[in-house]
Amino acid sequence: MPDFLKYIFLGFLQGATEFLPVSSSGHLTIFSRFLNVPLNEESKAAFFTVLHLATFFAVLVFTYRDIWLILSKLADRKDRKNSLRYILLLLVATIPAVVFGFFFEEKIEVLFSDAWLASVMLFVTALVLLISDSFKGKRRVLQISIAGALSIGLFQAIAIVPGISRSGMTIFGALLIGLTRSEAVRFSFLLSLPVTLGAGILKLSNVDLPLTTLLPAATIAFVTGLFGLWLVKLLVLKGRLRFFGIYCIIIGTVGLIILGVM
Repeated sequence: MPDFLKYIFLGFLQGATEFLPVSSSGHLTIFSRFLNVPLNEESKAAFFTVLHLATFFAVLVFTYRDIWLILSKLADRKDRKNSLRYILLLLVATIPAVVFGFFFEEKIEVLFSDAWLASVMLFVTALVLLISDSFKGKRRVLQISIAGALSIGLFQAIAIVPGISRSGMTIFGALLIGLTRSEAVRFSFLLSLPVTLGAGILKLSNVDLPLTTLLPAATIAFVTGLFGLWLVKLLVLKGRLRFFGIYCIIIGTVGLIILGVM
């Protein structure tokens, strides 16, 4: 397969799996190994981050009503307090991933070349997803404490490891502290914005690919990301996360088998 098509395929893979709780980073790590993508560890991590940045814009489009509602209420004296608290909870939940990324950046870059680790971690994601369907919370985001928001953020920080699903872990963390499914999904989507944007901007200078390759791959990631957002929201609300858990087990197993042969 020509290198250009490899990058396009990885863009599709990123968009298709970023919001489905199956770990896009795990898929990118495993399939970039299978495809023998000609990038070193730093360039590969930067390319993956740019693809994540493309899906940031997909989230922005998909959640613009929620974002506008939160921001518009800042001008309303009656609702300002609730909007400020929602923003505060998002910022608090973002802290663990920022701290983890800052102190372990170089080690994280190395992990994106470890297809064995990504395959094994897919089993961890599967376990979390299989458990998630049993939770039936009744709380709304504004009812959780600062500690609750921080705990969701810790689940997001863990998901920096390839093979651990960010959306799967944050939705699981939100369900664990009692949020409803719809509130868990919305908070998870909004929580992805600051970290994804920050990481994407910081890594842009490290991308060692021409724009003629990078832009098509990013565009594909954006378009497929929109579909992924719609699908995960639909299936989470219906309590069907276990299907993704089974999928993770299959992909993790196939990954380990093929890596054992290669």
